[in-house]
Amino acid sequence: MSDNLFPDVSAFLRDRGWSLVRENTSGADLWSLTDRVQMYLPHVITRGSFEWSDITERIASAHDERPSTVAREIDFVRYDVARFRVDNDGLSDRTISLESGATVVSSAFGMLRAAATSARRPRQSIGSNYSKLGDGIAREARLGHTEPGSFVFPVALKVSTTEQETLGSLPGTVFDTATPESPERRVTRTLAQAISALDKHVLKPGLEPRMRDLTPVVIAGGTKELLAHLTRTVADPDISWLETGFSWAPIEAVSPSVPKAVTVPADAEARELMSRAVRLLSSPKTDPLRVVTGPIIHIGHTPGDPFGEVGIQSPSPSGSRYGRVEVTVRQEQLSQIHHWMDQGTTVVVYGVVEHRPGRPARLKDPAELQALEDTLPGT
Repeated sequence: MSDNLFPDVSAFLRDRGWSLVRENTSGADLWSLTDRVQMYLPHVITRGSFEWSDITERIASAHDERPSTVAREIDFVRYDVARFRVDNDGLSDRTISLESGATVVSSAFGMLRAAATSARRPRQSIGSNYSKLGDGIAREARLGHTEPGSFVFPVALKVSTTEQETLGSLPGTVFDTATPESPERRVTRTLAQAISALDKHVLKPGLEPRMRDLTPVVIAGGTKELLAHLTRTVADPDISWLETGFSWAPIEAVSPSVPKAVTVPADAEARELMSRAVRLLSSPKTDPLRVVTGPIIHIGHTPGDPFGEVGIQSPSPSGSRYGRVEVTVRQEQLSQIHHWMDQGTTVVVYGVVEHRPGRPARLKDPAELQALEDTLPGT
């Protein structure tokens, strides 16, 4: 990462509600929080410099906070943070049993590692087939200090920089593109959406799950392994619930539909439901169709053509570079698809994937896209 903190501070200001009033190529931009609160932001900011101290003090004054708090939040501008928060069953909020704490931390890593593999392609069970690229991302995660109150274990994952693709121009075709999702964001998002899908389709209904109830969980990124680690945590006798909360790196846009927090109860009924789900996902299953999930990163359409082309970001099976699967869609769906791309919504599509040497993979037939949260209605 560059020593220049200008991009980080800019992202922080946007996240806190500031607006860029005037860009100045000569060395500083003018930002505004209100008509009476404005600040010039130099294009070069070095930690520990006079500019750094002045900026953190001005921001802190505007938000009635301490400069040290502002500086710490800017430090995490490039990090997605998953907070695993547990209740310690009425014990002192200053301690938790060492065994329980070890269970939470171990299970948190296991869930993140499973999500890093299922983020590359939804699957029911991983077995020994963990993704090496996914494991590399999971190993980059950092464990922060616990936070006051019930025990909180923050797991921070630094997002990398991605750039928009440069698409070749075709006469008469209109293209729209979006910045691809970073591989680290895809992992954290998958973890959040998988736990949320489990809560929506298994825990909240409170009925013995069937395989069809678990389909949206698998599509969202849930696997036997992820659910097994989650079940292990809530089975601890000193834990009465587990809350997974997510805060998203301001340096990278995130869809408003992505979950912010999910609480999993640790009562006997919830444990049994999750144990049953783990047993179901352990059964072998062959999927005749490929499920493709991810954000939309490009749309192409020729005026008057009844079909358009959509590119869904999907990790390349042969490398760390992000890839895409191209899908032909009907013209009447393009308005909704543009909205999903603008919002960064995760979409889902089913089909037979055709691999083309030197070119992006493609679904063989026109297909209907759905937002992930709409793939199957709640019970």
